[in-house]
Amino acid sequence: MERVFPSVEGALPVPELSKKQILILGSLVGACLLLSAALLAVLVSRPQEEEKTPETEEPVLYQGMPLLVTRGQVEQMSYTDSVMGEITWEISDEQLEELNWVLWEYDISTPEEISQFLAQATVETRAGRNLTETGDEEYFQRYGYSSGTRGAGYLHLTFDYGQMAFSTWMMKKYIQGLENIAYVNPTGHTRLEVQNAYYKAIQTAANLGLDVSEYSRIVYNGQDPEESGYITGADYIAERFAWESAAYFWHVTGISDTFSDMPGSENTDLASALVGGGNWQSRREAYAAFYPVFSIFPK
Repeated sequence: MERVFPSVEGALPVPELSKKQILILGSLVGACLLLSAALLAVLVSRPQEEEKTPETEEPVLYQGMPLLVTRGQVEQMSYTDSVMGEITWEISDEQLEELNWVLWEYDISTPEEISQFLAQATVETRAGRNLTETGDEEYFQRYGYSSGTRGAGYLHLTFDYGQMAFSTWMMKKYIQGLENIAYVNPTGHTRLEVQNAYYKAIQTAANLGLDVSEYSRIVYNGQDPEESGYITGADYIAERFAWESAAYFWHVTGISDTFSDMPGSENTDLASALVGGGNWQSRREAYAAFYPVFSIFPK
């Protein structure tokens, strides 16, 4: 016998199931429900796998090159100096980024060069705490400069002609249109030659209508910052180009070129002589503390 749903015109006939077929079908449905419940219980009881943390890639900073000085290495740059006492470096992320950039840009990139460079910077600035030379006007005048042209930056770039040479270098390096101006290195040239090159660069920029104020402010202009609206000279170098002024000086003075193939304090003495600072023993001690940190890198 066949059953037809009368309310649906033309519906297909549905065959009537026997009691045996109904029992079999019910058993199959029950088994499926039990199996589903069992699987659900297993899934719920299984410990959730921890999300895998993606591996941190080695940070890159300069044209795809890795960091030369990491935060971890800065934290290891602590030691006790026989003259200055406890030395620890505190450097912001921004300063650390600038440091790494100038090390690559000015080719101070071997463990020996980095250790020697940072050793000199440590003693010059007491681990970055004195980015300008300390003293009064009488003290500065005694050595032939002023508070505006006193040592500034991590290697305490000093004198008006030193500022002029650095300013010319920066204009030549960074201002489009001034690539061909003459840079005169103070090493081997007179103060007058450096000054003439600087003023010629300023005049060339003016003739071309170029704004070089970011770099001309490197040279102290003698005006009161409150009146002029901006600082110049030593204070500006310390604020804006503390690391680059040091790397520039290291580069144009050719300090790395004087080093022997073997690392050691002999190279420290060569660097100390060219940097021109005192307390050579402290510079040796700083280097001795830093070289083990950087001798195997990157970390």
